[in-house]
Amino acid sequence: MRESHFSRRTPRLELSPLSHRDVDDLFRIYGDPATWVHLPEGRYTRREQAVRQVERAQDGHREQGLGMWALRVARGAGTADLPAGTFIGSGGVQFLAEGGVLNLGYRLSPVAWGRGFATEVAMAGLNAAAEIVPEIPVTARVLTNNPASVTVLEKVGLGLIWEGVGGLGGEAPEAAKANVSGEGRSPLRRIYSDRALTPSAFSWLVANA
Repeated sequence: MRESHFSRRTPRLELSPLSHRDVDDLFRIYGDPATWVHLPEGRYTRREQAVRQVERAQDGHREQGLGMWALRVARGAGTADLPAGTFIGSGGVQFLAEGGVLNLGYRLSPVAWGRGFATEVAMAGLNAAAEIVPEIPVTARVLTNNPASVTVLEKVGLGLIWEGVGGLGGEAPEAAKANVSGEGRSPLRRIYSDRALTPSAFSWLVANA
């Protein structure tokens, strides 16, 4: 078992391991269609999905010392529309055993968008990974129709290592773009990483982009 630093604080957020007390808040945000404007099919439709996310986070904190955090506005950082203590989503890094990498991710309530919170969470996740499991690569996957998240990943120092259509075994971006050209087609997917990956890790991420 890795040593976990558990709760953390960014300049404006309190980060604590997801727990069962967060399930209803988590489901409220992950079940909101507005939260999934870039990937509508990802929306949670059953409370059990939020329960499973909490359980995965708890397993990660227990086994690797890292997992998804509950994100709340910190004391002294509240605003009229986001008072201190408001639950705004989840984020952090989670170990993907099949790929042998860490996945950096976050999902925030739309009311919290555009305020720089995602960058704070992403930096906290990268810092935690560097302290606890520096030998494991940190990766992230994002859709090209979500430029705000692309900006966050690049701002925190992750580099683009692939762009294309997931599940195609590493198809070149030019070929992938040809497959998705035209109105109504899916956006391209991107993979970012903090370092070069092994061929097996790269192939797994592309297949699961």
